[in-house]
Amino acid sequence: MDSTTTRLRTAALAGMHALWWALALLSAVVSIYNHALGFDAYAAPCSNDGCFSFFQMNEAQFNRLSLLGIDPGLYNALTFVLLTVQNLSSWAVGILLYRYGWKDFYCLTASLMLIVTGTIFNVDDPLFADYPRLMDGFLFLNVIGSLYLFFLFLLPYGRFVPRWTAVPALLWLAGVVFGYLLPDNPYLNSMNWNPILRLIYVNAVHLLVVGVQIARSRKESSPERRRQIRWFAVGMLAYMAGGTASLFPAVGSEGIFKLLMHLVLYSGLFLLPFSIGLMAFEQRIRRMSKAFNRALVYVALSIMMVMAYALLVGGLGLLFRGRVNDMISLLSAGFVAVLFQPLRSQAQTAVNRLVYGDREDPHQLLSGLTKRLEGALTHHSLLPAVAETIAQALRIPYAAVEVDFGNGDERIAAYGTPGESESAIPLDVQGERVGRLVLGIEEPRAAWPPGRQTALDDLIRQVSIAVQSVRLTEELHRSRERIVIAREEERRRLRRDLHDGLGSSLASMMLRLDEARQQHGREPAQSLQAIVTVQAQMGAALDDIRRLVYQLRPPVLDELGLRFALRELALQFQDPSLEIRLDDASIPSELPAAAEVAVYRIVQEALTNVVRHSGAKICRIRAWEEDGELRLTVEDDGIGMAERNKSGVGVRSMKERAEELGGHCAWDSEIGGGTRIRVELPLAGGRSA
Repeated sequence: MDSTTTRLRTAALAGMHALWWALALLSAVVSIYNHALGFDAYAAPCSNDGCFSFFQMNEAQFNRLSLLGIDPGLYNALTFVLLTVQNLSSWAVGILLYRYGWKDFYCLTASLMLIVTGTIFNVDDPLFADYPRLMDGFLFLNVIGSLYLFFLFLLPYGRFVPRWTAVPALLWLAGVVFGYLLPDNPYLNSMNWNPILRLIYVNAVHLLVVGVQIARSRKESSPERRRQIRWFAVGMLAYMAGGTASLFPAVGSEGIFKLLMHLVLYSGLFLLPFSIGLMAFEQRIRRMSKAFNRALVYVALSIMMVMAYALLVGGLGLLFRGRVNDMISLLSAGFVAVLFQPLRSQAQTAVNRLVYGDREDPHQLLSGLTKRLEGALTHHSLLPAVAETIAQALRIPYAAVEVDFGNGDERIAAYGTPGESESAIPLDVQGERVGRLVLGIEEPRAAWPPGRQTALDDLIRQVSIAVQSVRLTEELHRSRERIVIAREEERRRLRRDLHDGLGSSLASMMLRLDEARQQHGREPAQSLQAIVTVQAQMGAALDDIRRLVYQLRPPVLDELGLRFALRELALQFQDPSLEIRLDDASIPSELPAAAEVAVYRIVQEALTNVVRHSGAKICRIRAWEEDGELRLTVEDDGIGMAERNKSGVGVRSMKERAEELGGHCAWDSEIGGGTRIRVELPLAGGRSA
């Protein structure tokens, strides 16, 4: 992106923020005044000629409600709370979208539309009859809010998917513009249409939005995504059902029907902001918020309490026919209080399922990961399956698995596209670091529901075991490769030594013997010299043979045993500046031949490193048998081993010799603190005689 484009985008983003703050401030003023003016507006009945407000009831409707135990004061309180809760739900989601998506144009637009529509759907414009400026502000917000269907056609991608949805979206936009510019036109302004015709038109567009989302849900592979669309569809259908019911005559005559219509209508309006917010978070921001989860729980709980109280009061009122209203209210309040905790638990579970999906059920998540691990045919496909499963289950854009093979972390598998935020979780097995799990989210624990945080630890343990399995398999594979390479190198060296050294010596001896045979009797002195030369060459050849045999297996091990061989080795490396202390009293007299060679070569390599690199004055060697294992330590008081030397050829050779026999070789070393090598070799294979 060039600098000009960046500057234009920054300027457009700044303008969008300025518009957001202006409309949010206007919405806040209109909402506060509306709730203040409407606090007691619905307790008094309106005249039978007509009510000024959509929520107001006449005397006959109140009389019907009174038979159910709902007096005007209770109805007024229920209506006020219902409107306030729905308004706050839109504001809560809108502010969260602004907080976490302030860099994204679509999230800013979604936030603004939720705040504006949450305001206009809760405003009784007749309340502003004596406040012309508030009325102007409301009318302006109403025009902006009328664009909500255009916005819903863009949900959640920020573009028209499929492309043909741009046609109905633009037609709706044109209808809003014409209605604003031509308010008196009987054709272009839908507000002037027959109420039934307008209802059909509005419901058709809303159903089209719902149909598009449902069609998308069939193509979505994510269960959480499909669940969000179902919530959106339920909210939209409830909103449409409430709006449609308002045109039926029975609603106008029966107070209970009107109250139920309000509950259905505003239940739909309550669900829509959260489903829209979830879809925007999932698609655009791709990270969830604890605050978003809490807002869902408490707003959901509040409206459930309002509905439960209203239904209980109404139901008990119908049962007692209004004769003991005080007792009904008391019983209802107590019953709702008793139900509060179970309802809260159910609300939390439902909300967590909506927000977190599979993460709400750790058993299901871990079971799914286990199935993917079982289905991985090779260790090459194991970690890619882990990365994919974690990314999809946590609904994050990126997941990667890194393995520590001893020389730093190596990224073996990745899924998705890396984003701006990234965190790394260390993976350990029995205290040994085996790698890292890299997640495309700033705080991994925030992606889990409250009370389910320990599930992340269980997930990490499973991933750690999978990484360790791959790590050991890969190390075994690499070790076998090194063994094959070392074997071939050893064969090449033997071939070279036999051909170039011993072979050429034997050929030369053959020539000298032939020369001596020809000169025998004629030139005795030259014949004798040839025999002397052959004798010297035979001695050199014997030395070569001894050297080759010693390199294959030191003869001293077979002749005198490991204890004497280590003493001889210590004497070879000891000098006035280095004292080597050998504790060999606990070395078994009989050991497997492979273990003897391994210990001898490891000590030889360790002493070579001490002499060359450590600068030590004292080196202690101890070998003993314990718990069916041969244990060896080589410790010096030198300068320590630098990190880069821990993966050198000599160090790797010692480790490989131990691992070839199923053992273990480890180092404890600090700069200036000396080095301690610990070796453990199993003796279960038996001992040689």
